[in-house]
Amino acid sequence: MKGFRHVALLAACGLAFAGAAHAQTALNTAPSPAAIVPTATLGSEAPMTASNAASGVLDHDGVPTVDNATAGNIAGLMYYCYARGIDDDTTVRSLGRSLAKRGDVQSDATYPSGGAGLLLVGSGGRLLDLNTLGKDQRTATCAHAAQRGIELDDGSFLLPS
Repeated sequence: MKGFRHVALLAACGLAFAGAAHAQTALNTAPSPAAIVPTATLGSEAPMTASNAASGVLDHDGVPTVDNATAGNIAGLMYYCYARGIDDDTTVRSLGRSLAKRGDVQSDATYPSGGAGLLLVGSGGRLLDLNTLGKDQRTATCAHAAQRGIELDDGSFLLPS
């Protein structure tokens, strides 16, 4: 009985070390460029928050419009929404990756802003910090952004069936 415990303990230790080595190898693997969204803000003006948003930015439920967001901003928002577990639907992740492959998105100054949770609102280039919204408003904004992203797609994204 004592020998069996010794063998079981050695086997468990071996699996633990093998798992740690595998995890370390996985961490050293570089993600694809479309999966990386730098987080920077656009311009020098501080983004609006839920408490100081300009009139008309938020609807009566406190949800901002995504109508003025660019394809780059939407691509960044898809990363933000998926990475923070706001919307864990793989469609959101796939849509963000599909948009991120486009050259116009990669050069869009609002792409990294979206990745930081900053939504382009209005025609003046103002940003709204989604982190200052309530959970329900963030969830609704992510859903609206995904719908807007499908509208802005160039046809390369296919909805899963």
